[in-house]
Formats: sequence, structure tokens, C-alpha cells
Amino acid sequence: MDMEVAGRAAVSLPKILYWKIRYGKRLRLPVVQSLGPHSILRVGKQARMSVGKETVSRGNLTLRAEKGTLMVGDKCFFNSNCCITCLQEITIGNGCQFANNLVIVDHDHDYRAGWGHYRTAPVHIGNDVWIGANCVILKGTDIGDGCVIAAGSVVSGKIEPGTIFCQKRETQIRTYRKKEENE
Repeated sequence: MDMEVAGRAAVSLPKILYWKIRYGKRLRLPVVQSLGPHSILRVGKQARMSVGKETVSRGNLTLRAEKGTLMVGDKCFFNSNCCITCLQEITIGNGCQFANNLVIVDHDHDYRAGWGHYRTAPVHIGNDVWIGANCVILKGTDIGDGCVIAAGSVVSGKIEPGTIFCQKRETQIRTYRKKEENE
């Protein structure tokens, strides 16, 4: 373990102990982790969270399990500003790499039913998956082992193992004419 990682691990220890005491059996988190500064873990009363061994984050990692189960495998890396929010089920395999500004959610807000109503579907991410910067992983997504998700992609649905997924949209520029006062 290099000095930078060792230093972050030592700084994280009091925070990890606090989380383990606060959430008790709802949180499975090895004591030796390297979670960066400003990392947040929230485990609701109806939720379970498990974070594997040797998980590393640069900073501003947010793991929220409001309900359901959030499981992160061993030896995963989260760059800065990653946010994972679980209401049903999110599983992440071993050896996954996540670039900065990632969002993973297993739910949508059901705006037709009003505030506080959600539609959920599990999210599964296999082993050894690399996800680029500024990606959004939506409810109901199943990413197979060994996939690479290109930066800026919005992912929904099934991605077969070993796939390089790149989701880009064409740039559309539209002009409009303001209504005249006389019209």
C-alpha cells in the first residue's frame, strides 16, 4: 500500500467505525478501507449495505440505501463525485472501476403519482466493469462482466458481457421565432 492510500485509510478509520456503530448489522464494511474525504454512507432502517474489501474512493463518494440492498464487491475504485442511490437492489461485482461524476439509481420518480412515489427495478453490474466519466446508470440495467461503458453514456437495459458501450446523441440545434405582439 503506497503512502497516499495508507494516509487516506488512516483518516477514514474513525469514520468507518462510526458508520459500523451507527448502522450495526445493516452495514457490512471491512474496517480497512480507503474511502476518500467527504464520503457519505446512509443506510435506512429497511435497508442493507455491503462494501467489499479494499474498496477505494478519491472523495465525495455517496452510497445511499434508503430501502432494499446495496452491495459493492471487492477491490472496486470510485473516482471523485460518485453517487449511488438504492431503493430496491443494486449489486456491483468485484474489480469495477468508476470514473468521476457517476450516478447509479435503481428508481425513477413517479411524477404522475405525486411526490414520494417511485418506480424501481434492480441494477446489476458484473465483475471487472469500467465505467467512464459523467455516466448515468438507470433502473433496470444489467451490465455483464468485462464491459466498458464510454464516458457520457446514459445506460438502461441489458448490456451483454464483454461489450464496449458508447451511447451518444446527435447534436440538434433548432431555431424558433418569437411570437410577435401583433400575432
